[in-house]
Amino acid sequence: MIAARHSKARILKTEIGFTLIEFLVVIAIIAILAALLLPALSKAKATGQSTACLSNLKQLQAGYLMYPDDNAGYLPVDKAITVALGDIANQAGSWVIGNAQLDANPTNIQNGTIFRYVGALDVYHCPADKSTVTKQPGLTRLRSYSLSGWLNCYFTAYGEDLDPNTFAQDQVKLSTVRRPANVFAFIDEHEQSIGPGQFLVGQPSWALLNPQPDEWWSFPADRHGQGCNLSFLDGHVEHWRWRAPKIYESFNQNPNPGGDLADLQRLQEVTPHDKLR
Repeated sequence: MIAARHSKARILKTEIGFTLIEFLVVIAIIAILAALLLPALSKAKATGQSTACLSNLKQLQAGYLMYPDDNAGYLPVDKAITVALGDIANQAGSWVIGNAQLDANPTNIQNGTIFRYVGALDVYHCPADKSTVTKQPGLTRLRSYSLSGWLNCYFTAYGEDLDPNTFAQDQVKLSTVRRPANVFAFIDEHEQSIGPGQFLVGQPSWALLNPQPDEWWSFPADRHGQGCNLSFLDGHVEHWRWRAPKIYESFNQNPNPGGDLADLQRLQEVTPHDKLR
């Protein structure tokens, strides 16, 4: 009887236990599965963030287009000047106020002229933008998007004084834009480039002041799979994948030959210049 019990115990131990080699095999299988699944999960997360970003731009654009209905057809003003310590900030009366890198509270967004049409702070921030407020590393920025500098834009900084009187291509009224589906409005701006609410991009008419119009003044983001998201004046939104990664160096940097230059020229084509009007 005692021998039978010992024999049964040995059988149970053999049935419920497994060896070190078997344990290592299980761990190896789990590691392989994780290696296969993590890229897919990461890609799914990135896709979700880009989709959410597009939704933000859609809502932001819808709010922007409500403004002219209440203001005799005029587009929201976008006015930036140099302020203390050389920083550039949007002024009162603009679609948004302040500087995205410096603003630590939502007041400058809420006091912008289109906020009452948008009504939600989250709409101004891309979920993939992890940048923080200057000198406050624990505080995520509130705004990731800027508006085309060719839409009722006034810019006084870096020795430039640009406004609708300087360039006829700077559109003041929505009715003057003949092909709104071909003109971008809001764009997902690079976290090192963003500041006031303006995205400045050269176009052929800038050759009057600058013999090299092909320059990146403001710089687009590439946080969505080497691409960014844009809205257009007819209300639709698009995801653009860049041919070259976007590495910020400075304001008005020269594009690298090849893909980077092609990306800049693609963006120039959706500004209100003579070729489209």
